[in-house]
Amino acid sequence: MSTSSARLTRQNVRKTRKKNFKRTVFSRSNNPVVRDLEPHIIYSPAGSSTSGINSPHQSPYALRRKLSPQEPSSPGSSSNGLANSENLCSHSLLTRKRQRRVFSSSQSIADDTGEAAHYLLYELPDEVLLTIFSYLLEQDLCRVAQVCKRFHIISSDTELWKTLYQNVYEYDLPLFNPVPTKFEFAQGEECKYENPWKESFKQLYRGLHVRPGFQEQYENNADHYRGRNITYFDTIEAAFNYSEELENPLIFIHAGVYKGEFLIIDTNVAMIGAAAGNVAENVVLERDTESTITFVEGARESYLGYLTLKFTPDVSSSVPHHKHYCLEVGEHCSPTIDHCIIRSASVVGAAVCVTGKEAEPTIKHCDISDCENVGLYITDHAQGIYEENEISRNALAGVWVKNNANPIMRRNHIHHGRDVGVFTFDNGLGYFETNDIHNNRIAGFEVKAGANPTVVRCEIHNGQTGGIYVHENGRGQFIENKIHSNNFAGVWITSHSNPTIRRNEIYNGHQGGVYIFGEGRGLIEHNNIYGNALAGIQIRTNSDPIVRYNKIHHGQHGGIYV
Repeated sequence: MSTSSARLTRQNVRKTRKKNFKRTVFSRSNNPVVRDLEPHIIYSPAGSSTSGINSPHQSPYALRRKLSPQEPSSPGSSSNGLANSENLCSHSLLTRKRQRRVFSSSQSIADDTGEAAHYLLYELPDEVLLTIFSYLLEQDLCRVAQVCKRFHIISSDTELWKTLYQNVYEYDLPLFNPVPTKFEFAQGEECKYENPWKESFKQLYRGLHVRPGFQEQYENNADHYRGRNITYFDTIEAAFNYSEELENPLIFIHAGVYKGEFLIIDTNVAMIGAAAGNVAENVVLERDTESTITFVEGARESYLGYLTLKFTPDVSSSVPHHKHYCLEVGEHCSPTIDHCIIRSASVVGAAVCVTGKEAEPTIKHCDISDCENVGLYITDHAQGIYEENEISRNALAGVWVKNNANPIMRRNHIHHGRDVGVFTFDNGLGYFETNDIHNNRIAGFEVKAGANPTVVRCEIHNGQTGGIYVHENGRGQFIENKIHSNNFAGVWITSHSNPTIRRNEIYNGHQGGVYIFGEGRGLIEHNNIYGNALAGIQIRTNSDPIVRYNKIHHGQHGGIYV
């Protein structure tokens, strides 16, 4: 071929390649998906060759074929060698790879975790978390509260802890134990804690639980109760024996009737009823021999509260009658008896007996009623504090105090007894303040045989006989009391008795105000005596009282009758 024709052929090949290149670039640039994903590639025109006209156009996406460096060139003409070099160069440019975005699997997991955490914390509704948390027990709930601030707030929900609390303790209100011998229920807005149910749970969690059937259930479902650390017992005796090695042990006695339990308390254990509604009515300890429960030396700071004690003696029992007590407190101990209902069907022995030196119980908010003998019996140098108790409808005296016993009794309600309200005799002492004593069959307050009580700011009224009866060498100080509306005299003093009656209101008696007879004596001063049916003061039969500074008026009979 001539030189001119070869030149013309090369020019035509170049023109054809340029047209194909422009068409390819234009079509790729107009496609947005391809334009974004594919890199720009510049194609070089192939060198001139006589065979270039006849060979088909090679796609720019053809796979590159690696040539070994030792592979020789084709033995053809120089135009074939040029074409091969051009093809190699063209393939090198066409197969250039895009740079990949490199990231590790750990980075992917971290991103996924971050997104999930973000969704959990900020997108998941509180109601869903509350529902999930409601399936947790107390220890798991405390662990969840440490995860984050949001979990802490939701896991401290009051209703959440209330439900959990009532499943364990059964109380309708949260119970607090600020000191070892004090338990008190929180009343509505009076509670100082933000979440009283949770705080009560914390204070009481050390307790042992007497709940028949729960010990087996707890042991057989250990996995279910993994988030709880509570010890259950079927009997009170078993729980008490277990608690002897514990410091300040606490025993919850759940709803039920526990018969035949033999309980002699000689440690500083606290035992308390646990039930819904009226707690004391739903937890009953009952026994028919000896005493239902006895406190002896060693029980210095023990506690018994919110339960019912019953003593229903077996008439065939060989136990001496003087041991028939529902509750007995011996010497050298000072338990606290709180919010208990005490009932005794024994016709001998008192419902509650406190006896011996250094017997110093605190009995408060108890109901000692409907007993077939004395309600509360304090004797033999015993002392103690007795506050805000209901003592009523007992067959004999509501309270007996004798043999140098010296109790402190405040704000008790002693009424409708089938005998005297309070009877102090045989050198009995005692301090009685702001008690309400009324509607007893005999006197509201009787003092006999060397007894010397101090009675201050009490209200003694509506007695079926007299108000205060002091006889047989009785003494006593009666100061600032209201004595009124009794069927007989407001104050009777007889048979060598010598009390002090000072600054009292004695009024509206159905007979006289103060009646002194049978060699009675006494100091009667600074009293306001009025509105009585007979004489304000009547003195008879060798009696010799000191009467001074009294105001006696508006009586229906004489002022002073001697």
